Amino acid sequence: MITNSLHILLPALLLLFFRFGYKAAGKRMGKFYVNMTCRQCWRKFYTLAMLLVLLLFHFNYANIAPSVYDLAPSSVVLIFLFSHRFTERIIYFLQDRKMFFISAIITMACLFVPHFFSTTVTMGILLFGAVFYPPRKVCERISFADYRKEIIEQPDKIIFHYYNWND
Repeated sequence: MITNSLHILLPALLLLFFRFGYKAAGKRMGKFYVNMTCRQCWRKFYTLAMLLVLLLFHFNYANIAPSVYDLAPSSVVLIFLFSHRFTERIIYFLQDRKMFFISAIITMACLFVPHFFSTTVTMGILLFGAVFYPPRKVCERISFADYRKEIIEQPDKIIFHYYNWND
């Protein structure tokens, strides 16, 4: 019973985190944006946290899945997420606005197919991860010393660049 409740609440929790975190100008989110853009270890930790959530979900879903074949498509994606470089490539691919929109539509369509629930959750977590991951342009721009100093002194300015994926 608790397991089924967790599977129902996972998409709702993702939507809640997205609602209160997206383009938030608070002090905590400002620190998060600065640390994600300035430090490679934060980005690796972020991708590992996404992987951990997906592994826990797959482990939990394997106990209640009608068949093991329901987990096959999402498990293939999960294997590729063990590499940080490959995960970063997937995230940068999803940060293209057209690809993000198409992926979100496919995710919503798969939500109503009974045997694709694990695939839908995997795609949803990847989309959620792509939203809060710093774009490639911001990570390249942070290597300039004057821009880095400006962002560290005034973390509120990074919000304007953090969500501009197609600069």
